[in-house]
Amino acid sequence: MFNRRYPRIAVSITAGLFLIPAAVDVCSAQKQSPGDLPSRVLVLDGSPVHDVGELHVHASNWGAIGSMPGAGQPFSNAPSAEWPAGSRVEYLFVGGLWVGALIDGAPAVSTSAYQIEFRPSASPLDVVYYSAFGGSGGNRIPSAYADDDNDGTVDEDWLDGFDNDLDGLVDEDFAGISDQMLARRFRDDDPSVFPIYPSHVAMHLSVREESYQFDHPDFDDFVGFTLWITNDGAEIIEDAYVGLFADGDVGHRDTPNYWEDDATAIAQDLAVDHAPHGSQAYDFSYWYDLDGDGGQAAGYCGIVMLDYPIVTYANFSGSASYEDGGDPTNDFERYELMSSETIERDATLGRDYRTLLAIGPFDEIAPGQTIEVNFALVVTPRDDFTNVARAATAYHGLWFDLDSNPATGIEGKEHQEHWYLPNDNPNPIAITRFDARAIDTRAVRIAWDLAANEAIRGLSLLRATPGGVQRSLAPGLLAGNAREFVDDSVTPGARYEYVLLAHAESGATFSSQTITVDVPAAVISLEQNAPNPFRGSTSIGISLVEHTDIEVAIFDVAGRRVATVAHGARGGGDHELIWNGLDDAGNRVGAGVYFYRLKAGDKMLTRKLVVMR
Repeated sequence: MFNRRYPRIAVSITAGLFLIPAAVDVCSAQKQSPGDLPSRVLVLDGSPVHDVGELHVHASNWGAIGSMPGAGQPFSNAPSAEWPAGSRVEYLFVGGLWVGALIDGAPAVSTSAYQIEFRPSASPLDVVYYSAFGGSGGNRIPSAYADDDNDGTVDEDWLDGFDNDLDGLVDEDFAGISDQMLARRFRDDDPSVFPIYPSHVAMHLSVREESYQFDHPDFDDFVGFTLWITNDGAEIIEDAYVGLFADGDVGHRDTPNYWEDDATAIAQDLAVDHAPHGSQAYDFSYWYDLDGDGGQAAGYCGIVMLDYPIVTYANFSGSASYEDGGDPTNDFERYELMSSETIERDATLGRDYRTLLAIGPFDEIAPGQTIEVNFALVVTPRDDFTNVARAATAYHGLWFDLDSNPATGIEGKEHQEHWYLPNDNPNPIAITRFDARAIDTRAVRIAWDLAANEAIRGLSLLRATPGGVQRSLAPGLLAGNAREFVDDSVTPGARYEYVLLAHAESGATFSSQTITVDVPAAVISLEQNAPNPFRGSTSIGISLVEHTDIEVAIFDVAGRRVATVAHGARGGGDHELIWNGLDDAGNRVGAGVYFYRLKAGDKMLTRKLVVMR
């Protein structure tokens, strides 16, 4: 029976719980050139900080949040969860990811705090990367360049320093999100873990993490996080829970023992209106300074889960045993706590608390399978959950019409893009794909896709020769739901430039990039006759680019003309000619090898055929 008793004994957390190998070098978070790569990959200098909003947060590259103020770590002077910006009032000592599951029936839990069992790999590329909305390689839907590398796939080369799509380019096609985006990778089976934590059981999890912050005055009190957790092992992971641990210490950095008078609580089913998609409920686990430090620490800080309900909420404190309300100390206790699916009562006596929330269970995570988890670290004024709603609104994002089908989605918009602010779409109509290719010497096929956040009045397709005047290919506007057009008025061997314009009902016009197409030069072709060999008659196929005079004749192996199959003017296109095996005198030719020749203008093509008895 799961049983935890109260009261609890307060105790502060010491730096000794945070173990870092002495050989690890400090390196800065940045996009580094090969010559500047760090010798190790843990970024310990305090540089990866979200600092464009009012909530300043240190974000590590091992799955932990916060800088452990006062713990004497190289990064401890970085803002941990400072709110408002510049106040030196912190709301977090450290927090981190926990993943627990059953491996062959036994519990295993990998953690980022306090134990650092998640770590970046040994690759010197595994540091922290910065970007933002519109950053190089980071165009996202509905941008006309969301497919940055124009390979037909969007956002397949993540911001992580690696060539994920194996095209020889690095970080050239990802989604740049918010005004400040940090990206990093880590895993639970790096060899550096086991000498420090010999009892650690690796589940062979790899985690890709991104975090986002906006500088908008109404949306700058939270940092959003997305985790992609992948089973990289060969075994199925069963009954998995994803947890977020937090040691939420609230107070001014210069106040001694400011963490000793905190409280913690959970607010469930906070309703947020996502019209026209309706209202959705969110759970918010938070902590706060009990007396508010005379107004200095005037907020609630906590974690809002954005795509799953919280099934477990626990708070614990002190050096007491786990059964008496203390910290879990091994994987059996950690997994029991995560999987209890119990919402504990609020802790309102002023103490130093830690909290754990968990979502799940995920019945199975198969080898190669990935689960995605989204949450936000939020600070909001006391008894006012407005900033929680704003974080949920940003995560809900915007919806776009990508299939031009008014029956799909709501109001025709079927595609959701997370982490957009309301009315923050820079491209109400965007041409997300624009492609023009020559079909043959006589036509060019143009195709495109659109993302629309408002009604489209129609489309214009323009063509020009290089340096020439653009002219419309259609007498009027193409329909707004058109996705293809065939230009059959091209000249063989010519070069053309194409541009697509989308006209909104509001009067605005949105343009694609310019695509250049080279139309192949005019050619003729002579196909192999069929059947071959033959006895009675055989078919000869020819293809002409334009109307021209032709001659198709049969010759023997000595080069003497035997028969004329066709002579005179023929139109451009494909033609089928029949030779009945007779010579020009009407006699059947003898068995053997012959040659047939197509002459069209100054071009000649020849093939061989065989006549049977």
